[in-house]
Amino acid sequence: MCKFPAGFFSLGIFFFGDFFAFSCIYAKKVLPLQPKNMIMMRVLVRHSMAFAAFLCMTACHEQDVALREVDTLIAERQEVQAQYQAHLDSMLLELPYERMTDEERFECCGRFFDLYRGFDLDSQLVYVQKRMGLAAHLADPHFQQQAQMNRAEVLMRSGMYYEALENLDDVNKSAIDPVLRPYYYHLCRTLYGLMEDFAVTEREQNLYHHLTQDYRDSILRVEEAGSFIHALVHADALYADGHFYEALEELERYESSGFVQANQLGILSITKAQIYHELGDRDSEKQHLIISACSDLRGAKREYVALRDLAIMLFEEGDIDRSHVYIHCCIADAKAGGMRSRSLEISTIYPIIESAYQRQETIRVRMLYGLIASIALLATTLSLFLLYSARKRMQLAQSNRIRTVYVGHYMEMASQLIERFDNWRKTLNAHAKAGDLKRLQTDLASQHFTQEQLNIFYRDFDEAFLAIFPNFVEEIKALLVDGAEFSTKPGERLNTDLRVLGCIRLGITDSKQIASFLRYSLSTIYNSRTRMRNLAKGSRDEFEQKVATF
Repeated sequence: MCKFPAGFFSLGIFFFGDFFAFSCIYAKKVLPLQPKNMIMMRVLVRHSMAFAAFLCMTACHEQDVALREVDTLIAERQEVQAQYQAHLDSMLLELPYERMTDEERFECCGRFFDLYRGFDLDSQLVYVQKRMGLAAHLADPHFQQQAQMNRAEVLMRSGMYYEALENLDDVNKSAIDPVLRPYYYHLCRTLYGLMEDFAVTEREQNLYHHLTQDYRDSILRVEEAGSFIHALVHADALYADGHFYEALEELERYESSGFVQANQLGILSITKAQIYHELGDRDSEKQHLIISACSDLRGAKREYVALRDLAIMLFEEGDIDRSHVYIHCCIADAKAGGMRSRSLEISTIYPIIESAYQRQETIRVRMLYGLIASIALLATTLSLFLLYSARKRMQLAQSNRIRTVYVGHYMEMASQLIERFDNWRKTLNAHAKAGDLKRLQTDLASQHFTQEQLNIFYRDFDEAFLAIFPNFVEEIKALLVDGAEFSTKPGERLNTDLRVLGCIRLGITDSKQIASFLRYSLSTIYNSRTRMRNLAKGSRDEFEQKVATF
């Protein structure tokens, strides 16, 4: 579901305001308020409103295309993740691990620790334990500090914040290797930021807030200006101080440098989305959430932030189906990757979206049952009507042959329809007995069965009608102006206009009855009847009377 984006809507209002102001000033100071001049004002206002609507529709289309890409990536993510895991397994098999020194093994475990980040926390923990064992054997402070920080990172991502803090407190800050200082400051800044989010008392929140600021400043002191981390953390600092536009400028300055790597795009986009959220620009926020979510899904990540926020935004906009798919993806991959802290965050919104989805599914099931009942009633009514029509035509020369073909055809149609409904009911009952609620919900939510029955109904209607009136199409063409043509879909013998005229030939002239009989909207029936009258030769008012007398 696409709503009018804030940015494009504002641009449309801007043009509308210019036109309106120009009209008022021009009418007041230059032109007298005469009817002709008032018409000019109305034309200008209409043009400006049409331009604004065009911009909004264009933005909505682009967002829908982007969201369909997210849908595709979610559907294909398990294959992408399997390929990534296979790649890591292949790398591991090719390593001459037994011939390596302990220092080489330590660095090798570090590479795999990084490769599993955001993908599999349990595998990260395995390599942390290996690094800690190797560091203890090497008795080198550099290796020991690095392994201890890795362990703190895993604990933090597991949601064990206080245990992670104990690990970092055990690190001798004065003796930290300069190479490791940025990593240490980053862990502290992230950890205290998370603890601030989950703090219960205001005193704790203030404490963790100041510590987060301190370590953010420490990162800026040790990172090189112009680097990705420096730009990101500087923007974070500006964002925390409420300088949102300056934060955007900092990120866009780095993006324009030409040094942005593929794995950095997702982080930049989610940061910009959070800034746009504070600015109230939902269109730009959604755009960057989509970019970040696509980056995570393509990169075989299971730790989603953008996709979760996008699910919440879509839920607020009323797109329950897509929101449900996205939040399910988040929680399923968080569990698969052992991301317990992300699972905890998702658990606050997941029940709300799930409950709304179930309510929507209940409504769909009721509507489907109503549709099935309507189709059954329509089939019964149609059968009775056609039986009555066949009986009335017994007085004609070929009435016996027509009645036999006609009644037999629709008795067979009714019998087949009942059999198809019964088979579908058995399928749903089997899913219910097996406890396969997901399959049951999928079958009930699908429009395939209903559309299939409707297509069969149209096919049978066309065949039965043309069996009685084989020259109907040619007779209709004879009543129309030269050049009037009928186009039909593949596999169909009549189109919408011809079916509507067919109902008129059968004596059904009320538009509401025709719409109900053919399962078309009332506006479709009105438009069809108007269109055909406009194509008629001679008097339009006599056109339908002539059709009824074929």
